[in-house]
Amino acid sequence: MVRFTLRQCAYFRAVAEHGGIAQAARALNISQPSVAQALEKLEDVTRLVLFERHHARGLTLTLQGRLFLEHVNRLEEQAGQVEREAAALAAETAGEIRLGVFRTLSPFYAAGLIRSFGEAVPGVIVRQREMALANLADALRDGSIDLALTYDRGSDPQGLAFVQLAALRPMVVLAADHPLAGRDSIDLADLADEPYVMLEGPGSRSYFEELLAESGISPPVSYVSTSLEAVRSAVAAGFGFTLLVMRPPSSMTYDGGKVRTLLITNDLRPLRIVLASRDGAHRGLVARRFTQHAIGYFAARHHAPA
Repeated sequence: MVRFTLRQCAYFRAVAEHGGIAQAARALNISQPSVAQALEKLEDVTRLVLFERHHARGLTLTLQGRLFLEHVNRLEEQAGQVEREAAALAAETAGEIRLGVFRTLSPFYAAGLIRSFGEAVPGVIVRQREMALANLADALRDGSIDLALTYDRGSDPQGLAFVQLAALRPMVVLAADHPLAGRDSIDLADLADEPYVMLEGPGSRSYFEELLAESGISPPVSYVSTSLEAVRSAVAAGFGFTLLVMRPPSSMTYDGGKVRTLLITNDLRPLRIVLASRDGAHRGLVARRFTQHAIGYFAARHHAPA
């Protein structure tokens, strides 16, 4: 436990620099007894002899005093840095955001969002963690993350608050050589007899199954994967069609196949991307800045949330 204070250290440094208690007191604009008492207390708690006392020449540092002064100078520099950083934290020009990101969304948005925010607010560090959908909600509730970039489904929303960033319209993905691949858009009824390649994931599976049911079709499932790219490869290989909301920029799949992405003419519910937080949690300026930046970032990517 530290038993001396920064003020005592400052008085000690002043005495060392000015060569005496009276001179230090004048420089500090305080009383001589205040300086003398601080110096006596400092020597007592450190068990050091800091000065040689000379009646005619005032005080001079001992070897212990010279070495201790070096430590005091470093301590005051560090204290000044702590004070400046605390002021930056209080003004919220610096800080840290612990951001959880749903794994499916991460490759499409996380790097660009974090990079652009860092350019806009360079004093704030964003520490990102990719997580499963349900784990994001738990991490928000227990305070291990501050914000979550996720879908608005697939986990219990109780105790959470959401800001919508984008509303993604589902699309049909077909093999490039599929007879219907030449179209620009398609009605899901045209795929009623086609096999279905299922993306198996919390939230996404139930969302797509609901869309198929609402469209009045129940296609046989021919292939199941938790990987978006594996699903696209299966489609390119002829296993059937799939529904996705995320569209990679290339029509080429990882295994060299090709797919076509078609708009859907049916009026279907979008899948919403949200920035989630714990309801009632302190929302300081840093979190509000990140939220506003995320809204702008997604608006630029998707023009405007639907």
